Amino acid sequence: MCILRGPRCYPEPMPEPLSAAVAASGRRAVDVRSAHARDAAAWWRLQRGIYDEGSWFVGDGPPSEGALSARIRTLDTTRAAVLLALVDEEIAGWCEATRLAAMRLEHVAVLTVAVAAHLRRRGCGEALLDEAEVWACGLGVRKLSLSVRGANAAAQALYRRCGFEVEGIEREQVRDVGGFEDNLIMAKFLADRA
Repeated sequence: MCILRGPRCYPEPMPEPLSAAVAASGRRAVDVRSAHARDAAAWWRLQRGIYDEGSWFVGDGPPSEGALSARIRTLDTTRAAVLLALVDEEIAGWCEATRLAAMRLEHVAVLTVAVAAHLRRRGCGEALLDEAEVWACGLGVRKLSLSVRGANAAAQALYRRCGFEVEGIEREQVRDVGGFEDNLIMAKFLADRA
């Protein structure tokens, strides 16, 4: 059984009905679901937009739409999850959670989380992390791990609110136009240590 340690992403349950609470707060509801192959084009556009910002990812660009579609179609849901956050039926963000392959490390899942610039600070990241925890707990994963660039203070604050802690710093890990940037490794334990 998974016992969540530390705060969940939501400090308290939203009062019912959710739609009324969201309407009163001026925020739109966030739905989270697993990705389907038909989402590949929209998921690619989301990734392309985030890569175009030039500040968050370390890769050179997103995989092709075909590669994303194949990834979703062939996904072993006991090893990985691709979760999408939707706001008004628009794909607003995603979380990929992948359990490490080695038997001695399969209790760890590595996350990639990103949200479209125009939909940040609306609960998408929190909702994605919350669903990733549910997926991980269902498989006996004990630890979630992720990397975040040193200059991404907003993402670091989100992860801290959700119970992640810095485990390490890779100094000058990322080379960018302006020089070098640190990479932070953050993690959250989901089960009490036995």
